[in-house]
Amino acid sequence: MKSMKLLALAVSLFTATSFAEDGMFSDALPKNWNADVLAAAQFTRHHYSNWNNGADGGNTNVWLLKYDADVTGHFSHLDWRTVVKLEWGQTYMKGTGTRKSSDKIFIESTVGENDFKPFEPYAGVRFESQFAKSYTYTDSTKTPVSCFMDPGYITQMLGVAFVPNDNFRQSFAFANRMTVSDGYGWADDKDTKKIEKFRDEPGLESVTEYKISLSSLASFKSRLWAFVNFKGVDEIDGKWENNLDVTIAPLIVLSVGVEVAYDKDIDEDTQYRDAVTLGITWRWF
Repeated sequence: MKSMKLLALAVSLFTATSFAEDGMFSDALPKNWNADVLAAAQFTRHHYSNWNNGADGGNTNVWLLKYDADVTGHFSHLDWRTVVKLEWGQTYMKGTGTRKSSDKIFIESTVGENDFKPFEPYAGVRFESQFAKSYTYTDSTKTPVSCFMDPGYITQMLGVAFVPNDNFRQSFAFANRMTVSDGYGWADDKDTKKIEKFRDEPGLESVTEYKISLSSLASFKSRLWAFVNFKGVDEIDGKWENNLDVTIAPLIVLSVGVEVAYDKDIDEDTQYRDAVTLGITWRWF
């Protein structure tokens, strides 16, 4: 009985520490650094056995791993910010097998001059790609369409941000967006006979970021990105990401995400997806 009490106390302390507002490792963070870091594992399962009450789908398992970090170091004249977003998820459905449902690599690092607050001149670099190969499916075959670094996007930015508080940031920058694609044609210019494996696109970029703690249990984040190629206004790419996290029990978080994207090189129609997931979330900072 004593060992059970000690175990219960340890679990309670771990849970309380893990879901303190500042995260489990916040005491180890230097005073000149701010960090918002969490890792999540989410899983959904549907299983049917002799079930005829209106359900016509097959057995389904969906799992997703996420890592989300936003870390900023404040120094005498400079702020150094790094944002990392990693996602990997798969879906298994009876009759179709296992398919990838989520795959993202996003790493951005910027250095800004902080002597002109709330305005912040900055320079930075961003890398975007995916972990594994993606396919399109027909009834009998699957065709690979992308993989790690195909496409890969590397963007260099030089601009000014307006940062009135910790919740809002508006950035405008000259941006050079490079696309790397060795085998699947994501960098190819369809108007030329030559198949290009690299594309360089100078242009203008706007990034609007907003986050707020709605309560001690709920938070909301939004990021709106737009890129205009100097070739013309018909060369606009954009992505709007929104995410609401609600803690419903220690270590258990309900997440609602909505994403809208447009990229003429991928699809001339606007892309949309939403997801509601439930799983374990471990806040580090």
